[in-house]
Amino acid sequence: MTSPAERLLGQAPIFRGADPADLEPLAALASFQLFARGEHLFRAGDPVDTMYVVSAGSVRVYRLARGGTRELTLHVEGPRQVVAGVAAFEAQARYPASAVALATPTEVLALPVGVVRERVLGTPALAGAVIGYFARRQAELLARVERLVFSELGERLAAYLLEHAGEPHALPTNSELAALLGTVPELVSRKLGEFYRLNLIVLERRTVRVVDAAELARLAGGPGA
Repeated sequence: MTSPAERLLGQAPIFRGADPADLEPLAALASFQLFARGEHLFRAGDPVDTMYVVSAGSVRVYRLARGGTRELTLHVEGPRQVVAGVAAFEAQARYPASAVALATPTEVLALPVGVVRERVLGTPALAGAVIGYFARRQAELLARVERLVFSELGERLAAYLLEHAGEPHALPTNSELAALLGTVPELVSRKLGEFYRLNLIVLERRTVRVVDAAELARLAGGPGA
């Protein structure tokens, strides 16, 4: 019988296409952990000892600006997404950023990095899946930077919402979302309200559900957003 850890690893994009049998040793040594909103999984500078896969809720990864008074959100990871994936494959690495839970509860599957490295590097199928995942993430990062620099807020917000269109998604605060999209909280609030009034999304407290993905896709890629 497949365990919850095996099912989650099998659904995680980082292991897409991997043989389920290759994931069993990872799942056997993994453990589920619960975090409350605002609780840190790790902080920048901590030694890298764990790779996390989000099971439920969401995790915000951020860095502090110079002086330590302002946070810059790098990305937000939802269910089945990996946190600290690249750092797990760096010898004697330290986390380059901090990770904090955005929802209560946020559940993650914690995998010891030593085991992850050993299994991935020693299993060609796993290595191929992980390399493919990092290549896709690199392309996504470049596309995100391009959107941040060249697109308008409506496009950036539509693209962000589409990334989480598969299921209801716990939104970061407007301040956190503004940091992620390169704008200010007031404009994020205004644009979310506009999308809500246009029936593109449903907002219930801080949970958003996409109801018109086609129109969001048009806004994300079209002019005048």
